[in-house]
Amino acid sequence: MITKDNLKQVLENLGFKNKNENYVKTINNYTLLIDYKNQSINYPKEIKIHDKTTSNFSHPENFVVFECVHRLLEKGYKAEHLELEPKWNLGRDKKGGKADILVKDNENNPYLIIECKTTDSKNSEFIKEWNRMQEDGGQLFSYFQQEKGVKYLCLYTSDFSDKLE
Repeated sequence: MITKDNLKQVLENLGFKNKNENYVKTINNYTLLIDYKNQSINYPKEIKIHDKTTSNFSHPENFVVFECVHRLLEKGYKAEHLELEPKWNLGRDKKGGKADILVKDNENNPYLIIECKTTDSKNSEFIKEWNRMQEDGGQLFSYFQQEKGVKYLCLYTSDFSDKLE
């Protein structure tokens, strides 16, 4: 699992440069920055951020979201097509649900919803959500009910091991 303790090593493996405890990487003119002093995760300004809950070190899942955004940018997705923490009203009581990442296509239509989870054991958040998806659709399918135009759903996890295998 990616944690505060191994994040620096993960960032170095991903090609980030350490500049005074700020880890920085630019991909296709989009800059990603991890600020260790303030424990903040800074995304390119072109990414629409609905809620800053994934922009800090408070939960290991935030590092999975960050790694996923990094991967999307490396694969050529435009930051302008990414949204973090889009919110939908779910259920009869209109309780809100927030996906981690919404990817839009070139016409600005919903294309892909990504829900990020940690993994570190047989009881990981990823496994728990996978099992919920098998039972009742879980979070992703509830978002799909609200955003029916989306073409793909993705349950995503990212792990890091410092052991050579």
